[in-house]
Amino acid sequence: MIKTIRKKHMKQSINKVIFPFISALILAACGGSAPEEPVAPAPEPAAPQVVTPAPKTVQKPKAPVKKTAPAPKTTLNADELTARLKQWDKKLATLETAFAQNTSYDGVEVSRSMGKLFYDRAQNRLRLDTTSQEGDLEQTAITDKKDIVILDEAGNMVTTLSWADWQQGQPNQALFDFGNYTALVERHNATVKSQTDKEAVLLLTPKEGEEYQLLLTLTAPDYFPQVLAITSDLMTTKAVLKQIQKNQPLPAAVFGGFKK
Repeated sequence: MIKTIRKKHMKQSINKVIFPFISALILAACGGSAPEEPVAPAPEPAAPQVVTPAPKTVQKPKAPVKKTAPAPKTTLNADELTARLKQWDKKLATLETAFAQNTSYDGVEVSRSMGKLFYDRAQNRLRLDTTSQEGDLEQTAITDKKDIVILDEAGNMVTTLSWADWQQGQPNQALFDFGNYTALVERHNATVKSQTDKEAVLLLTPKEGEEYQLLLTLTAPDYFPQVLAITSDLMTTKAVLKQIQKNQPLPAAVFGGFKK
C-alpha cells in the first residue's frame, strides 16, 4: 500500500516537472515567448513644410549723381564789359553791316540817314555809304584813318580831308571806331547803365575835355556793340547796326575809290 502511494506521489511529482518543461519546449518551437501586445503603428512622418523663401530685395544701382554745371554768368561788371569790347580790336578782321542813324535836338528829330558800312582791319580801311530812304546811293566816304575821301553818288571825288578834322564834324564818332575800342575805353570812365541776359548797356563819359555821354549797347553772347548813342547838351545821335556780318569776305574793290 505504501509503495502504491509512493509511486503515485512520485508520478505526480514527475508530471509537475515534465509538463512545464514540455510546455516550455512547445512554446519555444512555436516561436518562443508569450504573445506580445500589438504595437501601434508608428505615426507617418509629417509632410515637410515647404518654406517659401522671402523674395530677395534687388537693389537697383543708384544712378550716378549728375553734377550740375554752374549757371553761366548772366551779369558782367563794367571792367568785364570793357574787356569784352577791347577784345574786338583783335577779333574783328572784317565787317559788313547796314546802319540807320538819326539825330534829335531836345527830343525832336532833325535828321536821319542810313546806308552800309565796310571795315577791313588788315588794310585799315573804312567805307561808309550813305543812301536815301529808297536805297539810292547819295555819298561815299572812304578812309585809312589818316585821310578821308568823299565821293558823290557817281563815284566822283568831292573833297579830301584829314581824318581828325572830319571826325570833329561827326555827331557819332564812335560809329567809326572799329579796331580802336581799346583807345576809346581808355579815354572814358565806364559804368553799367542796364543789363539783361540779351544785352548790356555801357555808359562811357570822357575823363577830360568835352562833356557828353556815350552809350554802347553790347549784345550777348559775344558783346559786339550794336547800338551807339551819344548825347551832348540837348543833341542826341543814335546809330543802330543791322544785318551784321563779322569776319566774312568783303566785296572785291570795295575800297577802290580811295585815292589821295
